[in-house]
Amino acid sequence: MRALVGVMLFSVAAAAAAGEAYGDATVRAKPAADSFTLGYSAGFLNNPAVALQLKETMALAKKEGLKTLSPTNANSDPAKQITDIRNLISAGAQGLITIVADSDAIIPALNYAAQKKVPVVSIDIGPNGGKFYMLVKSDNVYMGEQACLAMGKAVGGSGKVLSLLGDQATINGRDRTNGFDACMKKNFPKIEVIKKPTYWKPEVATSAAQTILSATPDLKGMYLQSDAVMLSGVQNVLKAAKRLTPVGQPKHVALVTIDGTSVALKGIRAGTVDAAISQPIDLYIKYGVKYITDAVAGKAYRPGKTTHNSTIVRVKGGLADLLPSPTVTKANVDNAALWGNKVKG
Repeated sequence: MRALVGVMLFSVAAAAAAGEAYGDATVRAKPAADSFTLGYSAGFLNNPAVALQLKETMALAKKEGLKTLSPTNANSDPAKQITDIRNLISAGAQGLITIVADSDAIIPALNYAAQKKVPVVSIDIGPNGGKFYMLVKSDNVYMGEQACLAMGKAVGGSGKVLSLLGDQATINGRDRTNGFDACMKKNFPKIEVIKKPTYWKPEVATSAAQTILSATPDLKGMYLQSDAVMLSGVQNVLKAAKRLTPVGQPKHVALVTIDGTSVALKGIRAGTVDAAISQPIDLYIKYGVKYITDAVAGKAYRPGKTTHNSTIVRVKGGLADLLPSPTVTKANVDNAALWGNKVKG
């Protein structure tokens, strides 16, 4: 992964020399920063994808010559993340990258950072307000919609489907739920959706899958809002019930997931996973470092199309770069551009 991101990343100086623009960007009088002190605040690390983002973001920041403070982990405690951010700023952080534990609770910490003139870039899971420079993510409502369409097709438009929810305290969890639910209501009224919370916790997802599968022998599908968190446990549950069978087999339970880890792609090749909506985790890392560097350098952005096939939009508190998230099936699972084919997820 480190080598991959190194190849993908260009230096800010090189980008400026090439005249590269993202959205409608302008550069203020402040010169580009060659080095600054970066702080990293993770809301939790029990998600393998989030842990990977921390590891590789720090590696990339060091490769780019940035000074880095020891990253913090709030262990899903919003109050601790607020304290972590204050402590990172007190320790000398001149720019912050965050993955948010609670999208609403984080707002005071972001406003505090703004008061201290410390820019913040959120990646993957972002805030629902406050002041921040950029949120780098995929359109999670869109991903929920695409998961719904894939699920509707997989189960033939009717039957019972289990929706394993992410943490509804995060924007990502809410958006993936709302996108899926609205699409189901509109397009597949004959599908009964059974919803169970997981809080992004593998053991909770596994337990919920076991309970619902045992109580619902005619269950036709499961929607996993994070295959990085949930898929391994769900596969074990299905295997124990002798229902981890390929598409087309009588006992097959359709699996549609979000993330697109290598485990999910392996399942698609085997036929046990029907589809995965791929999050570009490698690009979260790449552009997270780029945007925080731009923030410290004084570069300003406005909404618009980017040169990396995304769109910058206004959201509460700042801007968001919405990166593309393709639906992966057997037809395109071997595409070398998919992040799950580049790293072990």
